Amino acid sequence: MSKRVARSQGAITGVESARDYAEKHKKYAKLMYGDLLKTIKALNISGRCLDVGAGPGLLATMIANQHPDITVTAIDLSPDMAVVAGDYIRESGLEDRVSYVVGDVGDEKLLEKLGKFDLVYSTFSLHHWEAPEESVRNIWKAVADNGILYLYDFKRIGWLCSLSLKMNEMKSMKAAFTPAEVSSMLKGVGVTDYSIKVPFPFLFLSIIARK
Repeated sequence: MSKRVARSQGAITGVESARDYAEKHKKYAKLMYGDLLKTIKALNISGRCLDVGAGPGLLATMIANQHPDITVTAIDLSPDMAVVAGDYIRESGLEDRVSYVVGDVGDEKLLEKLGKFDLVYSTFSLHHWEAPEESVRNIWKAVADNGILYLYDFKRIGWLCSLSLKMNEMKSMKAAFTPAEVSSMLKGVGVTDYSIKVPFPFLFLSIIARK
């Protein structure tokens, strides 16, 4: 198995850069977030949700639109992404159910202030976190009793990582984790009830942990 190549990513800077990011991802939003949307529906989740690494708020607004009994708190490093997300949330008429916080998942005190959530989720962010186990510990603490933690990210695949490809996705895959590494991480923060799946096309990890 190829060795993990860490890839921490700072906040996206510049409102125009954030808008460009949002427009590009709108085209693929249903494909990117389909697994989580199906999971929320299947688990009949309601109440408070925390969106970690929320970017321009696309997923947060999709969830709020589809589930009137859910409120979403979105958190991201980028103040400029928060500006774009704020516009998108207002355009969607969801200001009363989607809020946005600029902050770091590694900030334990900030997460404590936000309270407890019935669902804490993060998509395509785990491989960016500078201290992944510490960050997972922080968001696990934010999960309410009987709540769920959901993580969706790239899966590191040895033979694919060995190819000389320079796509951004390849850098992300090289920084991603294997199922065994994720399992070790979860056990390290005290998670005992979890499942790790590799959905088609087998390039990603779908992780569900129950409290």
